[in-house]
This record gives sequence, C-alpha cells and structure tokens, in this order.
Amino acid sequence: PGFSVLALNMFLPSLANIAADLDSDYGTVSLAVAGYLAVSALVQLVVGPLSDRIGRRPVLLVAIASFCIASVACSFAQDVWTFLIFRMLQAGIISSYTLSLAIVRDTTSEGKAVGLISYISMTMAIAPMLGPVLGGVLDTAFGWRANFYFYAVSGVILLIICWIDLSETN
Repeated sequence: PGFSVLALNMFLPSLANIAADLDSDYGTVSLAVAGYLAVSALVQLVVGPLSDRIGRRPVLLVAIASFCIASVACSFAQDVWTFLIFRMLQAGIISSYTLSLAIVRDTTSEGKAVGLISYISMTMAIAPMLGPVLGGVLDTAFGWRANFYFYAVSGVILLIICWIDLSETN
C-alpha cells in the first residue's frame, strides 16, 4: 500500500533533471504529479466495483503489471509527452491501497482487521517521508531514470509476491 505513495513522490527531486533531459520546461514536467493524482482518483472509483465483480486478485495483478510496464516506459521516454502518458498509467498502483483494505476486511475478523489496517496506515504515513530522500539519492548517484528502474524492479518483486502468496479473497 505504501508503494502507491512512494510512486507519487519519490521522483520529485528529479523533476528539474527530467525537464532538462527531455528538453521541456519544469511546469510541463510537473504535470507528472497532478496527472498521477487525477488518474489515481479515477482508478479508486473503478477498482472497488471492478474487484467486487471479477475478484481482488486479478485486478491487483493487472494493476501491478501495468505499473511495472509503465515504469519501464517512463525510464526509456525520450520526450516529455511519452513520459507523461506512461507516468499517468503508473497511477494504477493506487489500487494496491484500495484493494489491500478490501483484502484485510475479506480475510480477517474485525478485531484483527483494525491492527492490520493500522499497519497499512503506518506505511502510508512513512512512505511520503522516505520517498523523496530515496529518489534524491538515486537521482544523484545514477540519474533520474534510476527512480523508474527502482519502480519497475520493486513492482516486479511485488507482482511475484502477490502472484505466489495472494489467493482470491472476494
């Protein structure tokens, strides 16, 4: 769940470098933040009913896979518009937050759910603090594209874990 927030803000220290590398202005590249948030809002509206209809697991696996593909595409973008399009597609990862809450409610008693949801909330609080630090370190050491390589590799690891460990809960 915290990964969706990490994906929102980890690359923020790289915005100026992205703008320079893609020969764009800072304002245009900043649309990567606002657009991500807008698409995230839309995704949350769709994910709940969709997961109720076809199941939590397939929706989550598709969302994580699309995040991985979009992250790779962002890392290879040669112009700002390609970057922004795939950046918006990364917002599908927000469904990991929405679905994690539903999965906890599906699989645990009310008492245990409170504890698990508090852990989810904790990751959602810590990720915005650590994300820009990690992103800044990656950008300084390896360039802005390293943030998106990190997203892609982390997404693949998350996808594998969910594929192996997550059964359908709906």
